[in-house]
Amino acid sequence: MTPDDWDFGQGLKLAGVAVVCAILTATLVIAIGEAALNPRPPSVQASSSTSGSQ
Repeated sequence: MTPDDWDFGQGLKLAGVAVVCAILTATLVIAIGEAALNPRPPSVQASSSTSGSQ
């Protein structure tokens, strides 16, 4: 294996790592942005008290 081949292989590895990091970063940024811009409404919890006349 010549040094040029080794350098090319290292470049491909770095490019692959860069692509994976970019995808993960974009996914996190989009998820956090959606959570910040579209907050979930508070969930309605059923009350345990009964409404009956006594």
